Amino acid sequence: GGHPVQGQTGQRCFSETGFCIEGRIREYWEQNGGLSVFGLPLGPQQTETIEGKQLQVQRFERNRLEIHPENARPYDVLLGRLGADRLAQQGRDWQQFAKVGGAPAGCLYFAETGHSVCEPFLSAFRANGLELDGRRGKTLAESIGLFGLPLSEPQVETLSDGKNYTVQWFERARFESHPENAPPYNVLLGLLGLPLLVIVAVTREPGRAGPVQSGGSYLQTLRYLHANRA
Repeated sequence: GGHPVQGQTGQRCFSETGFCIEGRIREYWEQNGGLSVFGLPLGPQQTETIEGKQLQVQRFERNRLEIHPENARPYDVLLGRLGADRLAQQGRDWQQFAKVGGAPAGCLYFAETGHSVCEPFLSAFRANGLELDGRRGKTLAESIGLFGLPLSEPQVETLSDGKNYTVQWFERARFESHPENAPPYNVLLGLLGLPLLVIVAVTREPGRAGPVQSGGSYLQTLRYLHANRA
């Protein structure tokens, strides 16, 4: 079906988790991929201290949406860097991951982090993105806006179900290869919001921010990429 030009802003509730989305977060969630990209809400919209700033945020299965009212649309909603956060929680420094000097034909190379994105992850990366220009299709800038830059090459890891998967880490996501599934479900996004939510709840002390962060440079990078139509 077609997308409404003006997003709905009343409450939309999810029986699966018992939480609702509304207002600007609902509009952003619906315009940028909804359930398949962000997942279900894991809590209410609430005030949290992130990098010393009081922000209205709401946590979802795959990301954290933050309201930054000082920014013009569409940059008034920003995404948490959950991929980088999760690696840091695990005590893993992505800077120590083996880097590559280029990418094979048919892949994308990101000199900023020294990593390439190849199939099957490349198709999933290109097919999704934030809606920054109001046009159909996703530009590279819009894909980077949603997922961030790659922080690793594809690597085999044991996930929470005890099975081994080929995964690739990005600033805001973990891509997982599921070759047993037909496309587009052969690449799934890790539920990074779930372990983060638990750890933040456990480690937060009254009056002190938990281990959450959002990159100030994210907004500058998004604006630069969008302006230069990367």
